[in-house]
Amino acid sequence: MLLDAVILMGGRASRLDGVAKGDLRVGGRTLLERVVAAAGGARDRVVVGDAGASVLPPGVRIVREDPPFGGPAAAVAAGVHELADDADAVLLLAGDQPFVADAVPLLLAALPGATDGDGTRAVDGRGRPQHLTCIVRRVALVTAIDAAGIGGSLDGVSMRRLLEPLRMVDVAVPERATMDVDTWADAHAVGATEGGGR
Repeated sequence: MLLDAVILMGGRASRLDGVAKGDLRVGGRTLLERVVAAAGGARDRVVVGDAGASVLPPGVRIVREDPPFGGPAAAVAAGVHELADDADAVLLLAGDQPFVADAVPLLLAALPGATDGDGTRAVDGRGRPQHLTCIVRRVALVTAIDAAGIGGSLDGVSMRRLLEPLRMVDVAVPERATMDVDTWADAHAVGATEGGGR
């Protein structure tokens, strides 16, 4: 199976006092570096947003959604637009999940068996679907992107709405795999610090 990846690193980090969340570090690597590494099995990787201080492997491209800060669906569309159209599926990940590498193999393993579905999606320990920890068959994702736009725009469209028409197979993943960082409490929970150690 030919897999590409889109990693979302947008948002204003308002609950982190404007600190670029992708620059927070866990285990000596930035959050974004960890997520890009988790997508290392993909042929092509596109980060939508700001790479900040992260040092990314050669070939990883950085793009921005239109309009900037237009929301996750707009970011997914921008990332998919940068990919070749011959992939079988696209791995979608949020750039602030330091342990998402625990989820990716499980999503991949479930995809071949999901013959009646459009993709696989992580479900956390509380049974909540994680719309930005999933693999979607490319044809289905492009169709969903085309259908979700209001007057041709995806500005403000949520991931839930984007994926709602798709038949996603939910996959239970380890609790820590879906931990993300939106607040300083989240950062402390995953052991993330700034360069200055906050």
